[in-house]
Amino acid sequence: MISYIKGEVVKKGIDYLILDNNNIGYYINTSFSTLNKISEKEKAVMLTYMHIREDIMALYGFLTSDEIELFKKLISVNGIGPKAGLAVLSTYEPNTVKEIILKEDAVRLSKVPGIGKKTASKIILELKDKVGTIEVLQGEEISKISNEMYDVSEALTALGFSSIEVKKTLDNMNLSGKSENDIIKEALKNMNRQG
Repeated sequence: MISYIKGEVVKKGIDYLILDNNNIGYYINTSFSTLNKISEKEKAVMLTYMHIREDIMALYGFLTSDEIELFKKLISVNGIGPKAGLAVLSTYEPNTVKEIILKEDAVRLSKVPGIGKKTASKIILELKDKVGTIEVLQGEEISKISNEMYDVSEALTALGFSSIEVKKTLDNMNLSGKSENDIIKEALKNMNRQG
């Protein structure tokens, strides 16, 4: 019905944001992951899904097509409503959710608030063949990491460190979930200690 809304983020809540489009404020339920990527007063394009039942009409929105596609798959599972779908995407990043499903890790999935072991197993069973493969996921992660690492390496060598020094330092660091800036700061600390 409404596939996206473009506008300015007027307000951010715990699990929603209000997007102003032509002086109409749209209340959009969203995940922590999307909320973390945008700030108030920022312009954004929210990919949306409208949920309609006889007693409710609600708008759900995300910044990436990956997230909204996964959300639609989650709520296609019988017994999983938009709130539960949102809880899953607020607990884990889309690629982590796919990995959990592919590795059939019901224990990890049941850590999502409101999702018990039985429901977690049901999600895994129904979506296992719909979220891609581990190889594709790993390929995406590797290319994402190597592109980010290229920028980080460039920045560090520009600061006067040798590329061998930079590679050695980065190889010894845990980089998951850190932004480029965080990685650069930590790498500088480590290299200054060595020096």
